[in-house]
Amino acid sequence: MFFQRIAQSVVVFAGVLAFAATAAPLLAQSETLPRVGPELGAASNLSQGQQAGFFITARQLGVTNLRDGMNWGRVERHVGSYDFNDPRTTYPQTVDASGMGLTVVLNWGNPLYDNGATPMSEAALMALSDYVTRLLETYPFIESIEVGNEFNGTNFVRGPIAEMSPLERAEAYVPFLEAITVAAKRVDPDIRISGGATHSIAAGYLWRILDAGGADFLDTLAIHPYTTDAEQLARQIKVLRRHPAASDLPIEMTEFGTQDPAGAASHFVRNYCQMALSGVSRAVWYPAASRDDGLVGLFDPDGRVTGAGKAFRLIAAHMEGRPVIDLGEDSFTYGCQFGDSTLALWGVPREVRLAAGIRALDAEGHSVNGPVMLSETEPLVIIMDSAKPLAEALSLGSHDVVADTYHQFAFPLAQEAHAEGDGFARFARRGDKDLPLTTMPGQQDRGVPWFPYRGNPDYARLRLTSDLLIPAGHPKQPIEIVHQFVAKHAQSVDIHLKLSVSDRSEDGVMLVALINDELLREYELVPGGTLEDVQTSVDLKPGDVLEISVGPNRSSVGDVTQYRFTLRDADA
Repeated sequence: MFFQRIAQSVVVFAGVLAFAATAAPLLAQSETLPRVGPELGAASNLSQGQQAGFFITARQLGVTNLRDGMNWGRVERHVGSYDFNDPRTTYPQTVDASGMGLTVVLNWGNPLYDNGATPMSEAALMALSDYVTRLLETYPFIESIEVGNEFNGTNFVRGPIAEMSPLERAEAYVPFLEAITVAAKRVDPDIRISGGATHSIAAGYLWRILDAGGADFLDTLAIHPYTTDAEQLARQIKVLRRHPAASDLPIEMTEFGTQDPAGAASHFVRNYCQMALSGVSRAVWYPAASRDDGLVGLFDPDGRVTGAGKAFRLIAAHMEGRPVIDLGEDSFTYGCQFGDSTLALWGVPREVRLAAGIRALDAEGHSVNGPVMLSETEPLVIIMDSAKPLAEALSLGSHDVVADTYHQFAFPLAQEAHAEGDGFARFARRGDKDLPLTTMPGQQDRGVPWFPYRGNPDYARLRLTSDLLIPAGHPKQPIEIVHQFVAKHAQSVDIHLKLSVSDRSEDGVMLVALINDELLREYELVPGGTLEDVQTSVDLKPGDVLEISVGPNRSSVGDVTQYRFTLRDADA
């Protein structure tokens, strides 16, 4: 039943991260995960200059804490001498006076040490520790420190560390993390340390930090999930949590946002729901005020509230800090219940029937007029003002989706082709030999995705995500990626095929659809080519096997291909 789990009680367990003597691990991991709406925050740029009217607009929206930076080189211009009088380094006083909490990101080096590179030498790390000590003595109200900023990339690191492989850089990050954590905890044992500092959910990179001792020096993981769709976020975090040290570790999404103004509110609500279900403790929208990087702020430079800002206000009023229950009825529906009275719900289109007195809003908080329908991209926010049981408050109509490669994308635990919850078995094929597509954690090597995906360690170029595939091989031994559906009962299905190959492909790709090894359809796509096709009313008997394979024409060079395959009930 759709709301069967709603009757279950929600128990929120509070984990305690305690500072211990240096003879023992610095920090004890929490044993359970929170299941509440994450604390909201916003990324400010006050360290790059004050912004007129910033605090007035931020407070009106309900912003209660900020994330900002602090440039070490502006503070220590002479060895051992610290000066916080630059307007770009005094901003924490203004934040504190406004009543907001503050997280400070410590990332850059100092020209006085290691030639300004990211600190690696013993002398530079000792100087970094002294700077952290003085920072927290000057601003004792700082609530947390984020160690590094997208350290797994090369945009925010300098010097030798920028030339390292991802896993080498992960290991080099640990002394940097340790120097900051030990100094910070010595001044304030209760300060929260967010470590990892990755662009994307780079599980392989983060696992190496934890294995190299980083788990002893952080309270939470800091991640910027820019490369992950909301619908894939919880699945990717579950991969990250397969590491024992990450299984119950709080996660802070210290930057997330979008460059799409029209879709910003939807992006906010959908991600917030999936973060809540994944044990994320803090969700920080980037940026608070729009700037010149194209990302949508909560408000523009003139103080006008954007769609993202309206979503922030809606979430703060109805979701933040409230116990959350997963409302995902199946792989095709996503949803959260926050507390007793608020739902966020989206998924494959179908009717939503609401009882009298139940309000449906869009992601910006506007009332939804006319028929209420689920959407794959626009979430509904449903407000229940009475104590009516949820099962009586609303119900969902039926949908016709039988299997879908995007919504059912899943990560196998071993080499099984059919991961739990997936409508398709997924594997590669070279000639008459099937090859497993196993779970790859992300950024475990150079030149691979920075988030979990499926691949094969023997064929580095072969990869599969929820919406992108790359076949491999050469003209004599092409390697196809296969999606296989086995009918459990007699049924008639419409087969929807979408494919788009990069214009960088050398000679395009080939798609072949078979039923029980008999050809159903065959398509050849040229570089830059697209395919949208529907095969209607295809009858399947119990045990019939539908295979959809995509492989190179002759060369696999550049065969980066977007795809989506959906089976729909032809009789619905």
